[in-house]
Amino acid sequence: MKIHALEATGGQLYSQMPRYATADGKGTDVEALALKAGGKPVPNQAREIWVQETALSTALNTSYMASQISLFGIVVGIALVLAGIGFGILAVGGALRNRDSALAHLQSHRSATGASHATA
Repeated sequence: MKIHALEATGGQLYSQMPRYATADGKGTDVEALALKAGGKPVPNQAREIWVQETALSTALNTSYMASQISLFGIVVGIALVLAGIGFGILAVGGALRNRDSALAHLQSHRSATGASHATA
């Protein structure tokens, strides 16, 4: 877009262009020498190309950033779902219990199975 804006403005940047239009097409920064329409000086239309180029390039960059942020959000969401599944498996398997309750559970389980084996 910058290349096309430079081509349309004769290779001049926004800051290098005169503010007002003149009859000879060169433009001027002096309000008294500018073309008048309705008593007001006519703005340089070629300078407005840079305003449009800046707005369009900003919109394009913003939309690209939004798409990348949404992709990042999807990846983080998938990672959190997988982490939740992993923690769920660990919780069901008993790996997340504290050591004292895990040993007490193991001993009660052994005594219960040992008693049932002894009666059988």
